[in-house]
Amino acid sequence: MRRAVAFGLGGCAFAVGSSLSGAAQPAASAFDRIGAEALATRNAPGFALAVVRDGKLVYVKGFGLADVERSVPVEPQTRFAIGSLTKGFTAASILLLAQRGKLGLDDPLEKYLPSFPNARAITLRMLLDQTSGLHNYPFSGEHPWPSQGPIKLDTVLSFLASDKPDFPAGTRSAYSNANYALLSAVIAKASGLDEAAFLQRNVFGPLKMTATGYGYAAQERSGVAKPYEGRAPFRPQQPRSLDLFAGAGAIVSTAPDVAAWDVALMQRELLDAASMKELWTTGKLASGETLSYAMGFVPAMLAGHREVWHNGLAPGAGGYCYNAIFPDDNLAVVVLSNGYNFDASAERVVGQVLATYDQRVAAQLAAAAPPPVAAEDRAVTARAKDWFRRLQTGTVDLTQVDPAFARQLRPEFLALIRTDLADKGTPTGWIYQGSRQVPGATIYRYWIRLGGVPQVFSVALRSDGKIAGSQLTPLGR
Repeated sequence: MRRAVAFGLGGCAFAVGSSLSGAAQPAASAFDRIGAEALATRNAPGFALAVVRDGKLVYVKGFGLADVERSVPVEPQTRFAIGSLTKGFTAASILLLAQRGKLGLDDPLEKYLPSFPNARAITLRMLLDQTSGLHNYPFSGEHPWPSQGPIKLDTVLSFLASDKPDFPAGTRSAYSNANYALLSAVIAKASGLDEAAFLQRNVFGPLKMTATGYGYAAQERSGVAKPYEGRAPFRPQQPRSLDLFAGAGAIVSTAPDVAAWDVALMQRELLDAASMKELWTTGKLASGETLSYAMGFVPAMLAGHREVWHNGLAPGAGGYCYNAIFPDDNLAVVVLSNGYNFDASAERVVGQVLATYDQRVAAQLAAAAPPPVAAEDRAVTARAKDWFRRLQTGTVDLTQVDPAFARQLRPEFLALIRTDLADKGTPTGWIYQGSRQVPGATIYRYWIRLGGVPQVFSVALRSDGKIAGSQLTPLGR
């Protein structure tokens, strides 16, 4: 799963960034310092950090504790529930099947799941690009979601089939775990193997990802970091089976194994050039609007360097994880934690690692406040501040919200957002960074500092003043 304060109405072009060609390899002590500083934030009991450069694992180390109560340290081979990093594996599995002629990305879902509602209108590409309109889960209280032990995918799908769509298929973008749960079922139909078996045969095995597994069975193996919430003193999370998340977030892995996956993608060991372009290029709506999401990855720029990334959080099973690949630099950074509140820390680690290779990055990430953009509407700024305060304090008024967005803001999801934001303090700065039109709304962007970390907060407003979406993103992404 991914924790985010929203969605949907954003755009990010697939671009070429600068390269680290010729940059010297930093000493391991530089990465040691970065890891020690991140641990000192006390936002997670422990985490593992891996760095890949030019196809080789140049650094891997564990920091802190995998189990606080038993004082078990995080080691390089400690296993973590990686949450929505799973989506990249699910997307790659679909692309592998497409390469082999087993399916087409523009096939209707009806071809594989004929009884699923609206399956004729939804394509596999819409599921991959997060434009199907399917309602997110399991942050909703509409269903008695199973949470313990083995859970059949059919059980999850039966609940999802009863949910009302948030919008007509293909008309807009909204992040939903349901999309990738359905892709698990498509993999099974097209290959004859459930996703766990397909990944083992086609990805984990060939890449020698020997510590990596899928679902509750992998979760129950020894050596998995225990998940915690809050800041120190940490509280164990309420346990939840990874089977519930399926292709959206069911994988357990290690930092070295995820690093091997990153190398395989950069060196095209699994997917051909055409499939890699599909994987890392943002989708488009029929209207021509460019999306902010690709296929299980988010293309972005970080301090002038092209990045494809995804974060992950499987509540009840793992902590906040982050995987960042810099294709033009042949560099990747993997941060896997067992802390629910490690989000800003993980992103900062990635930026600091990049800065060890490119000194210009450090200056940009120091993030002196940018100049404001002209034509700020102060009434809109006040509205954005009020909306952020409501998200942070749990006082959201859904009468202010577009109906489609409101359907995503279920009480459980709002509670997760509040938990994430509550201990980060009052945001400061609020420097207007411009606006842009998207179908049906205008997106307004603001530079802020939150918990001492520079971020960009975006809010989308319809012409009638209803809030159609919002997003909080670390600076540079």
